[in-house]
Amino acid sequence: MRIATLQSFNLGLNAILDNQAAVNTTQQQVSSGRRVLTPADDPIASTKILQLQQDLAQREQYERNMTAAENRLNLEEATLSSITDALTRIQELTVNAGSGTLTITDRQAISAEISQLENQLGSLFNTKDPNGEYIFAGFKGASAPFQQQDNGRYEYQGDEGQRYLALGDTTRVATGDNGKKLFVDVRAAKNTFTTAVNPLNEGSTQVNAGFVVDEEAYAEFYPDDLIITFNSEAAVTPAGPNYTVRRASDGRVVDGMAQREYKNGGEIVVAGISLKISGDPEPGDEVLAKSSPKQSITDTVYRLRQGLDSLEDNPEDALTLDILIEDTLTNLANAQTSVSEVRSQLGARLNVVENQRSLSADVKLVSQEVLSELSDVDFAEAVSRLSLQTFLLEAAQQSYTTISRLSLFNQL
Repeated sequence: MRIATLQSFNLGLNAILDNQAAVNTTQQQVSSGRRVLTPADDPIASTKILQLQQDLAQREQYERNMTAAENRLNLEEATLSSITDALTRIQELTVNAGSGTLTITDRQAISAEISQLENQLGSLFNTKDPNGEYIFAGFKGASAPFQQQDNGRYEYQGDEGQRYLALGDTTRVATGDNGKKLFVDVRAAKNTFTTAVNPLNEGSTQVNAGFVVDEEAYAEFYPDDLIITFNSEAAVTPAGPNYTVRRASDGRVVDGMAQREYKNGGEIVVAGISLKISGDPEPGDEVLAKSSPKQSITDTVYRLRQGLDSLEDNPEDALTLDILIEDTLTNLANAQTSVSEVRSQLGARLNVVENQRSLSADVKLVSQEVLSELSDVDFAEAVSRLSLQTFLLEAAQQSYTTISRLSLFNQL
């Protein structure tokens, strides 16, 4: 077989180029520490490497979620611990307030301390996390869940949402509890009611928490609700602010409660309950008294403080105070139970975070080992291969030089 001079040159050049490419590839592997530089180097390994890298990136996000969840849960647990301490102190003051030897001045002093504790509870209920979000506001974390009205009463403005964070592909953990579940929906000692103003009101109407002053009369009315509607001033003579009280179930006017004269801050007694409305209502404004087997912690403390401030030193008020003290102690005990139940749930959630972190660390270690086996270069083998490829490149260069000089012209 005859080999043309051009073919001989091309074969030598191709051998040099192939060996140079092999040397360059090995040098890149050694300098980068990676065996697979492009998918073409090992298509199957490249696919597995990509999958492992994506899994590790997602696992790092899960680890950040675990840290965020743990911090938020620890903050909530510490806050609930402080709330428990405040409720315990209020219980002690409530027991002291029931002593028959106390004077009005003594009860007012107790009321003053309870007022401070009430403000402390309001601050704790509005605790923020490091990101500036209120931890007991549900999904409305940007605004304070418990807002104090001009009459001193706290009203819940959050929602009933509960936030979760993903700790794994199939594992989520709740990172908070809304204030309605924790501090508002607390089982009451007896059937009671909650008051609220219609959010569509146009006036500056406010209402206090109220009291049940006649348990038999309220038992007959329960579980119906009351709607207090303010009428046009021209509806009565002489013209002036007035209101009508109706049953929420059928709209019937409660006996004797049609177009009653309104007095700012005056007491309204109807269906066995007493409440006070203040502000400047506009015609059409509504105040609601909703029957409920539950009573918020804020209303329990508010009613206690209001009762201690308003009761006089006479036999009838002493009986009312005894009932108030008894109901308050029961309500505070129920509040303690509500908080304790959530604290136990927090412990369980923290255990889930810790267990998931341990599992994630084990899986991450295995994934990193597999990824290293697939992508990392074996330096001993690569250096040996580089030496061989360098030797072959030098041999190809020398042989090309020798062959390129083989010509008949050199013999003339």
